[in-house]
Amino acid sequence: MFFRWLTPIFLCVLLAPSLYAQSITTSLEDDPKTTQAMELSSQEEQLRVLLDTIKEIEAERAALNRQLKRTTDTGAAQQIREQLEPLEQRLQDLRISFEELATGGLNIAALSQKPEEAPFDWQQELENVIRPLLEELKQLTERPRVMERLKSERTLYENRLQAAEAGIAELEKTQAQIKAPLVDKALKDLLGQWQDQRESVESRLQRINAQLERLAAPSENRGKGLVTTLQEVASGRGLNLVLALSGFALTYLVLTGLGRLIGGLINRGRESGTRRMARVIALCFRVLTLVLALFVATLILYACGDWLLLGLLILLIVGVLWGLRQSLPRYIEEIRILLNMGSVREGERVIYDGVPWKIASLNMYSTLHNPLLRGGVLRLPLDKMVDLQSRPYAPEEPWFPSQENDIVILDGDIYGKVLLQTPEIVQLQVVGSIKTFAVADYLGKNPRNLSCGGFAVPIVFGLDYQHQSEILSHIVPALRTYLEAQLKEQSFHPYLTTLLVEFNEAASSSLNLLLVAVFTGAGAEHYWPIRRFLQRAMVSACNQYGWMIPFDQLAVHLPPAQQQPLSLLKGPA
Repeated sequence: MFFRWLTPIFLCVLLAPSLYAQSITTSLEDDPKTTQAMELSSQEEQLRVLLDTIKEIEAERAALNRQLKRTTDTGAAQQIREQLEPLEQRLQDLRISFEELATGGLNIAALSQKPEEAPFDWQQELENVIRPLLEELKQLTERPRVMERLKSERTLYENRLQAAEAGIAELEKTQAQIKAPLVDKALKDLLGQWQDQRESVESRLQRINAQLERLAAPSENRGKGLVTTLQEVASGRGLNLVLALSGFALTYLVLTGLGRLIGGLINRGRESGTRRMARVIALCFRVLTLVLALFVATLILYACGDWLLLGLLILLIVGVLWGLRQSLPRYIEEIRILLNMGSVREGERVIYDGVPWKIASLNMYSTLHNPLLRGGVLRLPLDKMVDLQSRPYAPEEPWFPSQENDIVILDGDIYGKVLLQTPEIVQLQVVGSIKTFAVADYLGKNPRNLSCGGFAVPIVFGLDYQHQSEILSHIVPALRTYLEAQLKEQSFHPYLTTLLVEFNEAASSSLNLLLVAVFTGAGAEHYWPIRRFLQRAMVSACNQYGWMIPFDQLAVHLPPAQQQPLSLLKGPA
């Protein structure tokens, strides 16, 4: 095509001044006027070549368009269109190059470019749906919003005005230095377009400044005092808000009181297990109460024509319902518990923080009760009850291992009297001092309650093997008789219920007897004196009857040819 062989010529024309200037660089570096003239000559030549190329491509495009109109063959028409596409792009690039070369790199398209449109915003669409609320909000914030927008536009058009003036100055400078009539005419046309754009920008700036001055001028509303403004609020939107809140509160309180009265009448004389239907009715009535109260508030705002508050109320309700969408399964479980149909049920036994509790009532704040703890009443919110599990209990099940004033032993070595037990702590009197345990630590030490149901004191006592022949027939009956006689003289004898004296076992170096004294819980304070008495009584009986207390022995057996077996004393028992 024509532009294919024109391109090398155009490149040669563009490069010719550069090559020529390169050959005489040394002679022209000391002459600024000569250098400036060469630059202007080079710019003029480039503009002329670009303009010639543009006209040639326009002529070629016109020829192709005429050929396209005359062509009836579809395939040939498609080929012509394919040739036109790069030609159009080439023509557009050359025009932009001509304009940027003439204006020093500026482009007139930037002056008329429209601001970018905002992408789709669902929140904005939601605001368009709630039109009354938005109208009220617009009126309240109209002045600052308009001023902010005008200031932003003023900055934009000031920048455009500077760009237009810079482009016009560059065009006038270029035009003054151009000699070719054809180029000069094209520059005049381009200069006229830039001047038109500048006038449009200046006109818009004048309108923006006038609007800003009008908005910045003091208004009558600004001169009003604080008292006047508060009076207007109190008699307008403030009054509407008070009426709506009063209607909501009055409706809610009246219907709630009515629901409690009806519920008390329905549940009177019924057992907890037969109240399920009553709970369902109560829950439905509570939901209905809330809905009616909101409806009354909405109706009051609608009657007052306060679209701002009405829209805010609707947004609040929609937001709450949207938030319930995520936590709906948990709320369903809470409703099941509230209806006494969940994992915990009223009147059953539940473990909370390691302590058993009886569920006295299920409500928004459920009540747990432990009769053996001081202050043993807990109020738990409904969401805490979801993670618990209850079960029916037997009447004889204990609610705590001990009661106040009981005697307990912890881990077999801590002996004390319970002074105080609450849902948080247990205090014991241990050896004249008070020791405090957290409930979890107290239960973790496996408390043994001596006061509840009685206790037993076992003693194992050994006699020497020389009494083997008489230990069953004589020693055991004699020892029982002796202990019974000694116990009658002790202060804790009234609490004795059983005394057991039996042969226990034939150990390696002694014949062991088992003594077990069983007492009622009232004698728990004598636990350690009883143990000491039994030990003392056994030694006293051995002294009186001449029974031998064995030593621990180590038997060494030697071969018969060397020595008989020897018994080595190891030490006293």
